[in-house]
Amino acid sequence: MLLANPLKLLIVPLLLIPTLVGCGAAPPPPSQESRIQSEQKPLNVASVQSVKELEQRYAELTTLNLGNISIAAELDQKNRRLLASLQNKGTLTMDEEALKGRLLVLMGNRGQQNFKELMELKPMGRWFNSNELDPAGHRAAFIILQHGDISKVLDLVPEIKAAAESGLLSKQQYALFADRVAVVRGEPQEFGSQVNCVNGEPIFPPVRDPNEINQRRKEVGMSKTLEEYQQEITDLKMCK
Repeated sequence: MLLANPLKLLIVPLLLIPTLVGCGAAPPPPSQESRIQSEQKPLNVASVQSVKELEQRYAELTTLNLGNISIAAELDQKNRRLLASLQNKGTLTMDEEALKGRLLVLMGNRGQQNFKELMELKPMGRWFNSNELDPAGHRAAFIILQHGDISKVLDLVPEIKAAAESGLLSKQQYALFADRVAVVRGEPQEFGSQVNCVNGEPIFPPVRDPNEINQRRKEVGMSKTLEEYQQEITDLKMCK
């Protein structure tokens, strides 16, 4: 999601950069979902061709079901990579601004639709089980959930935690979701995974018990300390 300045959220694909707000996530396992490849342009470059191709693939995507969740998440990731390639350029040409607008519309419209349809598919009171989704499907469903309107699913934290404890999701995915819910509620983060961009600078929402947070991060498999993670985000200049 991208909010009007001075506040905006980072448009980073969930599987590429660990633990970023709304679009960060656990480092992907070796068998992570395949990414969309393009023979004509590098994967992360927004062009008339790459945006048109994305629009066409979105148009071909039917109502979300257990069989196409991975495709929907893959397209969402490509959308965010293309947006990030423009956002990171700084000054854009008129044509690039037009492409950025098209990508924002795609991300907003299809993201809302994916989220709504995912919630209609999700069983009442629990996360999907292993008979309903394979591991790639679970990761894809989590991407769609994490990129959706978290304010509508604040009560899902226990379900996501149970799914992580049973191995359907990772502990890091639970940490990301729990942190995002905490930020929406105005509460301290448990794992420090969320970051906002304000006036071009990264702002890290408060965390609970700062002296213990690195231990909590370690317990869910986050490889970097909070200090290392925050320094990385600052060094990458993701908010510029």
